[in-house]
Amino acid sequence: MLKFKKNHYTIEEVTLCGETVRFRAFRDLVYVEKPVNVEFQKMNLFVPESYYEGTSINGYDLLSAPVFMPNTVGGYMPGPADEPGANPFLQGKPNTIFRALQHGYVVASPAIRGRVQKGEDGHYNGKAPACVVDYKAAVRYLHFLADELPGDENKIITNGTSAGGALSSLMGSTGNHPDYEPYLQALGAADAGDDVFAASCYCPIINLEHADMAYEWEFCGVNDFHRANMKMDEGGARFSHRWTAR
Repeated sequence: MLKFKKNHYTIEEVTLCGETVRFRAFRDLVYVEKPVNVEFQKMNLFVPESYYEGTSINGYDLLSAPVFMPNTVGGYMPGPADEPGANPFLQGKPNTIFRALQHGYVVASPAIRGRVQKGEDGHYNGKAPACVVDYKAAVRYLHFLADELPGDENKIITNGTSAGGALSSLMGSTGNHPDYEPYLQALGAADAGDDVFAASCYCPIINLEHADMAYEWEFCGVNDFHRANMKMDEGGARFSHRWTAR
């Protein structure tokens, strides 16, 4: 039975660039009844602490705040649940979760399976459509427990970049689509809808069959490039060093 334990939380603060967010953190919420990889089928929920003190932010309160739902998927690799903190690609500046809390949003950050993960039987259990199914299951959890959770679950906004942007676009375009139902039922996803209010999609990788052709066209005659090494493992994609070639 899917539950939300409202008394299992910590109150925390994060300060970056002279700015502070204070929030209530509900971590490790398993969003399916029959997970096949529980570490990547749970999510973190963060709520501005001031809401529990009776104040509002930008006109939002504990019940009316939109729910920002970013994913950390890159390269269709596993995406762990995220935290308010620094953006590793912006010289330590606040990440989107920090900014969303600052603006009065509730944040739900789900972990999502990726293409390199295997089960105990050796078979891949994170390949497509697992990443979309997990995202949908997390949304269903929010809808199913809407009366108990903070925020307005009718205002869920997904967000992602690159492959994560593609996932966000799919969340916006395939809400409640029956093709995903067998996969969701197999995981014991909540009996609720998986439609979202809006989808934020940064550079979504959605046209994979023409990707090589597109790169050839866009970078024809460009001989200088910067490259990032990306380590792929069951914990997700990790960037290491960069270099320039001529």
